Amino acid sequence: MSYSDELDAVLARDDADKLIRQLDAYASYYANGEGEWPEEHVEDFSEILECHNYDSEQALAYVILAVARVDDADFLRLMGCSLLEDVLRNPSDEILQRIVAQARKSARFRWMLSCPFKVALAVNAWDAIEAFRITGPHDEPPLDTLPSR
Repeated sequence: MSYSDELDAVLARDDADKLIRQLDAYASYYANGEGEWPEEHVEDFSEILECHNYDSEQALAYVILAVARVDDADFLRLMGCSLLEDVLRNPSDEILQRIVAQARKSARFRWMLSCPFKVALAVNAWDAIEAFRITGPHDEPPLDTLPSR
């Protein structure tokens, strides 16, 4: 099935409600100063942070949801430096093409693509995203430059 953009594809997933609930809880936790994970969210937060190891589609879904739902630039930078960077360590050609397509459409996504460091990415991933970055290869974007939704 074809979708107009990545957010449509994420929202069409069978587990979309769960992913939204998990991401919203993680963003709220982060906004409230972090600390020890609340017991009721340990599995959810672990799933967010580890899913790139077994399901890059799910990892990209969390990233897309974050860009669409969260206005906290610090949290989005965290997601870019962790989950998005992890997806870009060894992306499939299809996922890389979708990331590039989303970068063409979304200034916020381009901002997030400026978070991963070149040294952490696959060469083909860096080559594909370099033109969309607003920073150098090992610089994160300033928090006050996050584009609006």
